[in-house]
Amino acid sequence: TPRTSFSGVASGGGDTSVGAGRRSSLVSPILSPDLAGSSPISAPAPRDPSTPNRTQGPVMDSQELICMWPVLRFVQLMCENHNQELQNYLRKQDNSKHNYNLVHETLQFLDCICGSTAGGLGLLGLYINEENAGLINQCLETLTEYCQGPCHDNQKAIAVHESNGIDIIIALILNDINPLKIHRLDLVLQLKNNASKLLLAIMESRKDSDMAERIMYNMQPTQLINRCKQAFYEEENLSQSLDSTYVGASPRTVGHNMFILATQLAQHNRELDELLKAAAIDPAIEHYEKHTAQIEIVRADRTVEQIVFPVPSVCEFLTKRSKEKVFLTTERDEQGSKIPAYSKWRRICTTK
Repeated sequence: TPRTSFSGVASGGGDTSVGAGRRSSLVSPILSPDLAGSSPISAPAPRDPSTPNRTQGPVMDSQELICMWPVLRFVQLMCENHNQELQNYLRKQDNSKHNYNLVHETLQFLDCICGSTAGGLGLLGLYINEENAGLINQCLETLTEYCQGPCHDNQKAIAVHESNGIDIIIALILNDINPLKIHRLDLVLQLKNNASKLLLAIMESRKDSDMAERIMYNMQPTQLINRCKQAFYEEENLSQSLDSTYVGASPRTVGHNMFILATQLAQHNRELDELLKAAAIDPAIEHYEKHTAQIEIVRADRTVEQIVFPVPSVCEFLTKRSKEKVFLTTERDEQGSKIPAYSKWRRICTTK
């Protein structure tokens, strides 16, 4: 089988995209039409040739590109539950004659489908539309699963790669994705939520400043703080822009992820740390701080690591007596006993 690449699928064979000239045969022979049809990507309706194609992203009528969703989903599931052996294997196959770095290929695929190979990141909104938003979301989720655990080698592979992949992830968080935001705010929120989770996964358990410096390279500290605040205040207009049945990520959920990212980056960036302290009186930052907690865990190498996580608003309804009862009666001797015991109390408290 000739060598193929994810980016070659997204480029559609054009000479200006990464992986140009390498026609992909990765998808069509191994996926049935039924499986391909299960993805949230659909081929666009025929377009009037006289209408300027300004909001169309990469060519979406290719069956190979449509089939990329289940391929990315399959690769994601291979890494589920922090399967570090498969996470490393997808990056490097030591026992194979030819090595296929699927971490880099996935990042290049994101780079191509978001159009950064055809122009600047300022044109991001012109390449992201209803037809490819689901595929971009799946790509972000797959990249996140590559890193979680954490897998330090995959984190580094994504952060230092020569493509614009990491810059696209940052741009998805900081930029308004118009015109998609006007008509489908739910898709934009999902993109921003997954992009923020991916950056958090890249920063997970990093004691060095390499990842922080790479992320901050194309991001001003004031931009990140302002986006946190903006997401908080956008919640007030949520009912006007989203359907009443919407159950996805809210603007404040996205803003909270950005705030947690900012607190982690602030450990390596003095300017960002000072801005966070100065903005503590703002209602948005005050809300995020109130609903953020941290714990310390001991890793296998006996190092202590601080984990920062959001506290759901429903926890405000727990009484002090309930919290003390869970704390005092939950078995905490062994891993096999404390998790089931805690799960039992979690169901009881949720019911209350």
